[in-house]
Amino acid sequence: MSAHAAAAASDWSSLFPELLEDIARRVGEDDRNRDRAAFAAVCRPWRRASSATGARLNRHSLHLVSLRPGASAVDFSSRHGEVVKTAYLGSDDVGTEGGARPHRVIGCSRGWLVVVDRACGASLLEPVVDGRRLPLPSVTSFDCGFITPIAGMYGTAGFSVDNHAYRSHIRCPRKKVSPPETVTIQAMRDEFFYKAALAATGNQPESFTVMVIHSGGSGLAFARPGDKSWTSVRTSASTRYADVIHHNGAFHTLTRGDGSIEAWEKVDGRRNLKPRLVTGPVVTWEFKRCVEFHSETFRQQAYYEGARYLAERDDGGGGLLVVSTVAIFDDGNALRTRRFKVFGVDEREGEWRALQDVGDEVALLVGINHGRRVSTREYPCLKPNCVYYVLRSFAPEFDAMDEDGHDGEECLRYESGVYDLRSGVPSRKSVFRRAGGGHPVWFVPPVAAPRR
Repeated sequence: MSAHAAAAASDWSSLFPELLEDIARRVGEDDRNRDRAAFAAVCRPWRRASSATGARLNRHSLHLVSLRPGASAVDFSSRHGEVVKTAYLGSDDVGTEGGARPHRVIGCSRGWLVVVDRACGASLLEPVVDGRRLPLPSVTSFDCGFITPIAGMYGTAGFSVDNHAYRSHIRCPRKKVSPPETVTIQAMRDEFFYKAALAATGNQPESFTVMVIHSGGSGLAFARPGDKSWTSVRTSASTRYADVIHHNGAFHTLTRGDGSIEAWEKVDGRRNLKPRLVTGPVVTWEFKRCVEFHSETFRQQAYYEGARYLAERDDGGGGLLVVSTVAIFDDGNALRTRRFKVFGVDEREGEWRALQDVGDEVALLVGINHGRRVSTREYPCLKPNCVYYVLRSFAPEFDAMDEDGHDGEECLRYESGVYDLRSGVPSRKSVFRRAGGGHPVWFVPPVAAPRR
């Protein structure tokens, strides 16, 4: 038998799991070991063995998940920023064009990440067991065809985005016709997809439905793994969305500005979704007095950057919450303070109701992940009546050039922290500084390993 025939006859991926785990132990137990990284990159069964013999995640602990620069691995960190486990990713079964590695995370729910890869494709990623990827439709497959690839010498060089075609498709009022816009690959993968939410209609991940906010917050679309195209949702041309969540059998969205909440429900069992208004416009700005106080106290103009998030109970019951935050700066761009407020959504009255606290056995998790209200009994590492957040960082010590000298590449900075709702005191726990890898997300290990 020739060497080629012998290699063809040997299926290294089908070795007994016990044997693979024994080999993984011999390679080394340190998740940061280079040999272990190479072992895990071979194929999914080898990654599964590497994960089974590596560090284990505490089911009752809270973790921050982030992609490493280059997305060769997923790091699980404690809320203080210490890496406790590293899961390595392969490129053999990605299912996306060119086997592109993940570039950034746009959502997290039910033990899965929603990621955008370097070729601008979106997919579901299981980060704990074997790095399984379930591709979502291509970014050029939207049902109205408003995005088309631009061919280059070495593949796709960019994209042509026809916003007029998109507005016409979702029946928005027609404005002045503008020619298609040329968007680079880097800009598309960094900016087109804003946030994603997961809906589970069964136990198999192939049955998940993903809704994304795209195009700077102005568009909504949904799809399942295996679908050929994204289905666009008809929205108003002037509406911009801040968050999306799946709650009580329907996707719910929160608008920027007026803070309206809509539930998107199926029409006659078809794929078309129709909005139902949950709360009307909440025009008042909840941090007005806070900003005025700092302007008067420091005798200088205060500037701010705010955000709003939706959150639900861990078991999916009860009503929705709106978590609102603001970072206030002085005219020298120095961070003065960060504040949070929580509102209960009163669907009967169609309004928000300010809450002084969320309970003595409850904590809130907000960020790019699925907003959650979790029990501090089940997760004793959490402090009750607090908001655990991961947001864009304005830490002044990171204003200098990257220590590694990568001043030519934008440095993405995020901070995790805890805000006590009763005392009104925020405490920053860690700052993530990386030139790639995207937004860290809160991750709670699932009760059972995801089905393969």
